[in-house]
Amino acid sequence: MSKQKSPKWYVVWSGHNPGVYSAWKDAEAQVRGVPGARFRSYTSKEEATRAYEIGYVAATAEVPIVEKKPRTALLTVPGPLLPSISVDAACDMTTGVMEYRGVDTETRAEIFRKGPFLGASNNIGEFLAIIHALSMLHRAGDELPVYTDSRTALSWLRHRHTKTTVQRTAENAEVFDLLDRAERWIQSHTPRSPVLKWETEYWGENPADFGRK
Repeated sequence: MSKQKSPKWYVVWSGHNPGVYSAWKDAEAQVRGVPGARFRSYTSKEEATRAYEIGYVAATAEVPIVEKKPRTALLTVPGPLLPSISVDAACDMTTGVMEYRGVDTETRAEIFRKGPFLGASNNIGEFLAIIHALSMLHRAGDELPVYTDSRTALSWLRHRHTKTTVQRTAENAEVFDLLDRAERWIQSHTPRSPVLKWETEYWGENPADFGRK
């Protein structure tokens, strides 16, 4: 006789309708297309309910067991979901020259790289990198998570509209053309891949970082 799978419960802290769900299809519907969605599965309703009540950071924190000096135990957030894609951008604030890329989160192998573009900004690059990854995954029928460390780009993604202070000029026409296309794409598509915040405080530098700080 085959062993029956234990039922799972799903907590959605950040999504369309946060809460506790008994079926993955219901939980998935709450996080699909939501930038920075936060969710996790548990083996019992009680555990899931408790996790939802105390919040994402507390629920996903793990305290190492230190027998002699428990007060020195440090909170650590579980690592990023794998496999996944991490994206980042780099922009010279003096010249406005920008480029962006996406890498395999685990191996750091470069998946795509675009630029340099003139007259741009780091936020523009971060947003373009996210849309590039989402459209690429959409075409491939894949649902890998995408990580970014840019709160601004996540906000633009959430509103499906950019609010850059960079002025459109003849010099940066190329990057603004890409930005217009990116906005049209996200306004006409609902990506299946979740876009999540890279937790630099806990995980270190974004794997896609250009190392130019």
